[in-house]
Amino acid sequence: MLNLILLTPNAMAAGAIEQLTQEAGVFKIVLNGSPIPHVANVLRALRAYVVDVVLLDVGDWESVSLLASQIQRSGTGALIIGFRADWTPGQQAEMEAAGVSELLHEPFSPAELESAAYDSLHRHHVVTNRDILAFLPAKAGGGCSTVALNTAAAVANLQKKVLLVESDRRSGVFSIMLNLKNRFGLSEALQNVGELTLAEWNHYYVSAFGMHMLLADPANRSHLPSWAGYYRLLLFLQGQYDFLFFDLPEVVNQATAEVVKSARAIFIVCTPEVPSLKMASQRFAELEACEVPAANIHMILNRWERGRLGIPDVEKILGRPVFGTLPNDYAGVRESILESRLVALDSDFAEGCRTLARKLSGLPEAPPVRSGFGLLKKLGRITS
Repeated sequence: MLNLILLTPNAMAAGAIEQLTQEAGVFKIVLNGSPIPHVANVLRALRAYVVDVVLLDVGDWESVSLLASQIQRSGTGALIIGFRADWTPGQQAEMEAAGVSELLHEPFSPAELESAAYDSLHRHHVVTNRDILAFLPAKAGGGCSTVALNTAAAVANLQKKVLLVESDRRSGVFSIMLNLKNRFGLSEALQNVGELTLAEWNHYYVSAFGMHMLLADPANRSHLPSWAGYYRLLLFLQGQYDFLFFDLPEVVNQATAEVVKSARAIFIVCTPEVPSLKMASQRFAELEACEVPAANIHMILNRWERGRLGIPDVEKILGRPVFGTLPNDYAGVRESILESRLVALDSDFAEGCRTLARKLSGLPEAPPVRSGFGLLKKLGRITS
């Protein structure tokens, strides 16, 4: 939710706009100022709440121009969206100079207000963390969550601070797979992030496998999150972690689009079966429709086995290169789930995740580890 202050001298308009913001579903009014309070009281409210948007009636610009300028200079980061019946280009330039970032024609709709807030926030408060990595399955059952979990843990093992966010609200399985529980999780974080402090954040994640995990709770039937929740969460997490991993459901919605648009890389996890490969191409098209650059979208081939469908054949079906492969280790993965742990470190699957982790971290591939026993056998042959 976005914290909003409404300022208008028109009490009737204030009531209508308050109802309109509720219909938009992304705003929480922290101050309904009608009549407009004294400047000192407005500034006090700005500092008391983490205010995202000030919705200011600029119909009588002369009476509120000083207020707009002081909001702009307050240092709180709150953005001003003004509204009035009409304006000239000269008036628009004057209002923009005083800090009004967007203008709405009155009357305006919930969608128009939300669009103005979205554009203004993304223009002025940009998510700058470039090590956001999103994983989503080509189709359900392809092992995407297992890949994201073990790869995130492998990156954390490279002395990186990692947060893994389980973003599949309805089908997230980490808490079940790993026997993890927490009082708060994803739904609560998205709902309360506007008021979260760093000290309170400690109650929202669990620590496991050398990293932090923000868990989904499929039993929590709360309202669907909005783009605003993820946007605020990404801003809140900026600077706290070296890497943010997101385990997403296969279909990107308006809320999770915020993640993929901000991510440095999105990985579609598919398996070497034609249906999965075809669905991977569909996921690619859906991501491009969300204005994600094609260069940011990559393919990971899970459960690959030599002697089956070759990588050139896979790439021909996909129509694009494979970023990385992970071997088929059904028994090892099944055993790790039964024992609520990561896949065994000495497995080929774990080695594949470590290789992927080094690639994601910009590190060179680790040299192959030679067997000590093999060396002894060689020495034995030399001396015999």
